[in-house]
Amino acid sequence: MIIKWIIALLIIAGLSWLLWSSGWLKGATQQPAAVQSGAATTTPNTPPAPINGMSANDDTSDAALAQDVLAIDAQMKGLSTDSTAVDASMNDKATVQAF
Repeated sequence: MIIKWIIALLIIAGLSWLLWSSGWLKGATQQPAAVQSGAATTTPNTPPAPINGMSANDDTSDAALAQDVLAIDAQMKGLSTDSTAVDASMNDKATVQAF
């Protein structure tokens, strides 16, 4: 029984040494900071662009609400079409193939 423990410890020690020597178990080394030259530049803080036909992120007008409703309706119709296609593929019948 003691032989099994000694063999297991030797295997664990060997694997640990192998991983350490290959660099897997070394601590995270800090890389030197990149040196930047030139003047610092800043970019204006712009909100992300709206997607999928939605209005601007900060627009709370009635026209923006109407545009958002139309965009959501279009997306829901697309979802319904996709769902119908998935349902049809699930109910697909097997066909006999000629060789």
